[in-house]
Amino acid sequence: MKILMLILSSLYIAFSQSFDDFAKRLENIKTAKVSFTQKVYYPWQSKPDISRGTFYAQRGGKFRIEYEHPERTLIVSDGLQVMVYSPSDRSAILERLEKNSSPVVEALFLLSRSIQEVFDLVGEIQKERGKVLILKPKVKDEYFTRLYVEVSSSGDIESIKVEDKGGITTVIEFVNFSYNFTPSENLFKIKLPEGTRVIRQ
Repeated sequence: MKILMLILSSLYIAFSQSFDDFAKRLENIKTAKVSFTQKVYYPWQSKPDISRGTFYAQRGGKFRIEYEHPERTLIVSDGLQVMVYSPSDRSAILERLEKNSSPVVEALFLLSRSIQEVFDLVGEIQKERGKVLILKPKVKDEYFTRLYVEVSSSGDIESIKVEDKGGITTVIEFVNFSYNFTPSENLFKIKLPEGTRVIRQ
């Protein structure tokens, strides 16, 4: 669930160059789509793990992530439960969405908590062609410590860097994004291929 939050929060920040504007624009975003490259840096290895894919989201906790590299994986939520499907071994994990108790996810992903309630803007670094916003959860969260969001002068997201409490750093770079599109009927439906081995948690 952590990477889902990172992607969606980055999308929302992409439309804002100030924290106040960031909060206001959340109310106007109904659907979003972004292509991304994800790099995860672990303290115990020299090179990052790299993956690529496309992310879709709709207000109310509906989302879809299609990982294409290094391994095809599909993650879908219909707003009630989350499915993680692996085509390589035809297995799927199903879990209730409400099991995730992260306030960061609730504010940025499920939109069920106020942004101002969850985050503090603790710094802002001005760059030649944009700025970096530094956000810190001001409520207790099991996973996240700080987010660094690089925004261009035109207000588009270029990258986001997130530090978690285990010393792992995740960087997400964006290729392109769009918002308030009309999703297809089946985009956020959980549909298991015949013969799938299901694990419920």
